[in-house]
Amino acid sequence: MDNKIFTKRVLAFFKPFRFYLSVIVGMLILIQLIGTLSPYLFGKGVDAVIHMNSRLTFIFLGISFLISLFQSTVLYWLKEVIELKHLDDHVEKAFSISSINKVLGYSIGQHTNEHSGVQQSIVSKGQSSLQNLMYNMLYNILPSGIQVLVTLIVLVFFDWRVACTALFFVIIYIFVSLRRNKRFFPKAEQIRKKYQSQSKIQSELYRNATLVIAEGQEEKTITDFDTYAEGVTDFATTGWLTYLTPYYFHKFFIVTGQYATLALGVYLILIGQHTAGMFVTLFSWTGAIFNNLSQIMSTQRQMLFQVVEIKKMFSMFDIVSDIDINENGIVLDDLQGKIEFKNVSFAYPYRKSAKEEEEEIDVSENKKEEHTVSKISFVIPAAAKIGFVGVSGSGKSTIVNLMRRFYDPTEGEILIDDVNLKDMNLHWLRSRIGNVEQKIDLFDRSIKDNILFGLSKNADVPEEKLQKAVEDASLTEFITKLKDHGLETVIGEGGIKVSGGERQRIGIARALIKDPKILIFDEATSALDSINEKLIHDAINRSAHGRTTIIIAHRLSTVMDADIIFVVAKGKIVAHGTHKELEKNSEDYKELIKNQILMS
Repeated sequence: MDNKIFTKRVLAFFKPFRFYLSVIVGMLILIQLIGTLSPYLFGKGVDAVIHMNSRLTFIFLGISFLISLFQSTVLYWLKEVIELKHLDDHVEKAFSISSINKVLGYSIGQHTNEHSGVQQSIVSKGQSSLQNLMYNMLYNILPSGIQVLVTLIVLVFFDWRVACTALFFVIIYIFVSLRRNKRFFPKAEQIRKKYQSQSKIQSELYRNATLVIAEGQEEKTITDFDTYAEGVTDFATTGWLTYLTPYYFHKFFIVTGQYATLALGVYLILIGQHTAGMFVTLFSWTGAIFNNLSQIMSTQRQMLFQVVEIKKMFSMFDIVSDIDINENGIVLDDLQGKIEFKNVSFAYPYRKSAKEEEEEIDVSENKKEEHTVSKISFVIPAAAKIGFVGVSGSGKSTIVNLMRRFYDPTEGEILIDDVNLKDMNLHWLRSRIGNVEQKIDLFDRSIKDNILFGLSKNADVPEEKLQKAVEDASLTEFITKLKDHGLETVIGEGGIKVSGGERQRIGIARALIKDPKILIFDEATSALDSINEKLIHDAINRSAHGRTTIIIAHRLSTVMDADIIFVVAKGKIVAHGTHKELEKNSEDYKELIKNQILMS
């Protein structure tokens, strides 16, 4: 991404705030213009002192006082009021909404295939860097730059020779600084990758903290992370040290420029072309130019890293969703729930390792995971109860995920009521599908909020409908025990306050409240005890009535009464039929029972 495109994209983020940013810029120009008057008045005051004119001295001093008071109180107060009311938190909120909107625009398959910790780190750091870049520009670069420019212009009217001398050193320093930054940018990108890898490892440790503790591997884990982090720190430190040496060497032009300009001014004073009082003015003005130039360049190291983080975030935002939501797609007035696979094949995208991500090795076109489905064809009648069984990794969940259009098949087509999934409005389709996963994701909200989450925000849910979903999900007894708050009980982060069985039943209620025509249970009972399994099984039987119900199961009891059971092995449908038919005719099904993968 070249600098021109990068600048346009950054500015696009701030476009909604351009009016208030323009006001702030105007105020900064006014502040800096006023700021150049005080040194001039001080110089005139010194001349008045030399001529023993006390009245004129105090007049200059009084005017300088009033100007400084107006600048430092009224103008800065107005500027900060505008920032608080219309920028600051408003900018942060806009960035957050934009980031969330973009990330939620990815397909479910892309989220599954990407490392969530890395994704979150890229967005978080990019968003923070974008905001910090704005503040650096608005509060450091812009005020200092305006003061340098305004003071140089004022110097032209004072003496063009002094102004040209200062300008000469300013241009040289800017040139060598930009050249230095351009050379160092690739190193800054390498440092960012190292930090990203460290962030990924740290995220995994947080996520698997209970595993580390349970296995007694705290010391080993901390030691391993410390060793890796030490390597990252050493690499970053070495990199930045190679930046600092030329940075401070180039400050030679700052110091030399300031004193060369001042020396010329002093010479002009000594030969009588300016008054002695102008020495004070000139000293302040040259200090304003070169000190502010130094201030601008001192933020370069920080801004350089911010640019790297923002560019990485932009690169992630440039990823196009591999699923077209088809907003203008087909919406069926009377969805029945018939599902058909026609010669469907699919292979998951290759997920890069941390090393491949760090080194940006492109392997996505050459490598595929072995977990695939191949040349699958079948028909599921509307309102039928269907089971998918098979060993782990056989392709059961992949088949169901293709039904839900988490992914698009690499070959073949999938139809619902004889309409290709790709031709349907995806949001509408998902509103007609209820999902109950093996692991139910919950928010730190009330039970009611979690049940209603799958509905649109304007949906009107009668109390009877909510209670029916609770009853059908076998939640009534659990809710009754929560005497104080009932459905309004807050269940903690990730649903930590509810058990596995209660979690599953909340998930079932969330699926049922949508009144879906297609209901999917993806190994919903695999991690439950017999009591909770019975409750979930009862909930499945109640909710299956009148709906196309698809069950992925490890336990025979969950699917033995299904209208059709599909046996999946190595990405293919190897048998299908009722439980009794498969017991007689399918060796694969018998093997599953024999090995207790299906348990009665």
